Amino acid sequence: MKAVLPNADVANYHPLVTSLKLPDPGDRHVFTAAIAGKASIIVTLNLKDFPRRDLLPYGVTSQSPDDFLTDLHAAFPNALISSVKPARFNPRKTTPSVEAFVDALQQSGLKKFSGVLHRNIASLN
Repeated sequence: MKAVLPNADVANYHPLVTSLKLPDPGDRHVFTAAIAGKASIIVTLNLKDFPRRDLLPYGVTSQSPDDFLTDLHAAFPNALISSVKPARFNPRKTTPSVEAFVDALQQSGLKKFSGVLHRNIASLN
């Protein structure tokens, strides 16, 4: 990540950790890194531990990966589809067919996003 996004490394957020409130105190480091890094969205499967009422005063929201990717596609359809194409080649053991790749995403919980990909399957080959 550092090679591709050298400015994405967030530092000096540790002093904020104890001052923030979240349902699970073990998640505060994620929230404080988002604040320090000026992120507007925390993408997580753990939405219950990042409630809107706690995040909103800091200009941060939380979103599921499925919603995030679906919204990203709505905003930048061509860029997102073209970025998904090489992701299919990332698995270490085999390269799945496009259909198997999209099905695996669906099984991992990306239900709406896999629907988007199924509708764009010809563009993924």
